[in-house]
Amino acid sequence: MKPFTMHAVLNYRRQLEDAARQALHQALEAEARLQEALLRTEKELADLHADQRRDQEQGTTVDRLRLFASRIDLVHELIESRRTELAKQQAQVAKKRQVLVKRSKERKIMEKLQEQQDAAYAKFLEKKELAMLDEIAVLSHERRQR
Repeated sequence: MKPFTMHAVLNYRRQLEDAARQALHQALEAEARLQEALLRTEKELADLHADQRRDQEQGTTVDRLRLFASRIDLVHELIESRRTELAKQQAQVAKKRQVLVKRSKERKIMEKLQEQQDAAYAKFLEKKELAMLDEIAVLSHERRQR
């Protein structure tokens, strides 16, 4: 009797692993976009500071310096919010990575189980074949004896 085939279960495990891999890839892309946005904002802040220093050296109005200060404060807040978003996204990436590792382990376990099951079934068939050959040999021997 042939045992339950594990092909359907193994295919399902592979699908789960593929889905986890895709989710991780999307999370990594989102993390890269957030990292890039943070770098752009930090560059904007550095440019604002450089412009403010240049205007102070060249002489400017108080209103213009207030505008610079206001914009710098807004950019600082934006940087902090982007850092928070990036930290959350990095936590998501870590979770998705753990899920992928778990799915991969589950698939490997199922593959090993299937290999063991196939080997056991092949051994069972071999024993059955040997038993049939023994029976044929016995019957042939009995026929020759008569």
